[in-house]
Amino acid sequence: MVAEDKSTLIERALDKVTNKAVLINLLARRVRQLNKNSRPLVEKFDGEDNIAVALREVIAGKIYPVFKSGETDTTSE
Repeated sequence: MVAEDKSTLIERALDKVTNKAVLINLLARRVRQLNKNSRPLVEKFDGEDNIAVALREVIAGKIYPVFKSGETDTTSE
């Protein structure tokens, strides 16, 4: 499989996590983990950066936002 363009990955990730702010926060946390050598939950392609890996993890449903009791995602755009 060939790595996709990041703009395509972002669009597909927004289908899973519709709130942009929540998606950015989720990606930032996951990229930090990957930068500290956490194992990717999807296959990492040669030359692919951790942002693309995190986006593909969201698309695959491997990572997703979890809200505390009483919190909801009410700011969907």
